[in-house]
Amino acid sequence: MNARKLRVLALTAGLLPFDFVVAAALLLTQAACIPLLMTRSRSRSSKPVDTCSVTIQVLNWDGRALLDEFLPSVVAAARGHNLVVVDNGSTDGSQEFLKQRFPSVTVVELDKNYGFSIGNNLGAQKTKSDVIVFLNNDMAVDPAFLGPLLAPFSDPSVFAVASRIEVPDPAKASHETGKTRARFERGFFDLRHDPVGSRDEQEASLPVFWAGGGACAVDRRKFEALGGFDSLYHPFYVEDADISYQAWRRGWRCLMAPGSRVVHRHRGTAAPKFGESYVDNTLRRNQYLFIWKNVTDPGMLLQHIVRLPRIHARAILQHGGRFEIKAYLRAVARLPLALVRRLANVRAYVVTDRDVLGLTQ
Repeated sequence: MNARKLRVLALTAGLLPFDFVVAAALLLTQAACIPLLMTRSRSRSSKPVDTCSVTIQVLNWDGRALLDEFLPSVVAAARGHNLVVVDNGSTDGSQEFLKQRFPSVTVVELDKNYGFSIGNNLGAQKTKSDVIVFLNNDMAVDPAFLGPLLAPFSDPSVFAVASRIEVPDPAKASHETGKTRARFERGFFDLRHDPVGSRDEQEASLPVFWAGGGACAVDRRKFEALGGFDSLYHPFYVEDADISYQAWRRGWRCLMAPGSRVVHRHRGTAAPKFGESYVDNTLRRNQYLFIWKNVTDPGMLLQHIVRLPRIHARAILQHGGRFEIKAYLRAVARLPLALVRRLANVRAYVVTDRDVLGLTQ
């Protein structure tokens, strides 16, 4: 056995005590979930959505240059709908710039950077529109992106509709498309974006595993019923997959509208501020938290627990020991909060984990 494999084994073994803690906590919580699943409440009836009642909400943090570049396309596409920029305590003059350059845009000024979840939730609390369109500040939208995005809400079971995303950098073109999919393999979720094919383009909408929070429309009443984006994942990433999964579990649907097009400067806000390494590590942390909060299928949960050492080993080989250890321990620190959320939501589920995976393929 070579030195590299020995090192991977040693690092994996060092995480075993934490694996036992995670396993015990998940199994105990799973036992508590069983009676809740047996007495679960019926899904709430859905009210029709007025697609003329729309607020477009752009989240911003020190993104003056991005607003200057991308917001004009949003203003042009808004066509009389409410347009709001929620500013996460910017210190680069964003608020003053917005008032001078875009006086028709409503600015919600927050006192500090609350991150993606809380920042968007605070903005959403101030609107009474039936539909909220969430946009990142590094999104350029097609002039006609709203029509196809809103049309699927004629079905009252729809929770969210995502836009088709195009990335100008050819090297990152596969990173985001809006056609989101997931597989649960070897005890872990593989979350990905699939290419949008010619057959997809002929559809008004198609089911997706999650509606990307950087360019999607949501039914505000359902969004509020779900509690908004979960701050468990603060400061960013996986919140949109989480709330979409919670919607699917309640019998609501998440779709993508291929005819609604946006262009995204991938990680245009997070990476320059935090660095690619921190962003990737936070994404890895949140993938663990997603499972611990959401998965109630006994077989899937047991597979995750049993395979934790192999999950660590694969990540160590791919990303290095420091990366995986840091991400996992950061996740373990939030395990109690994830389990509290787990118990709070389980009674509302009417669709199984495996059915969600089937419905979104």
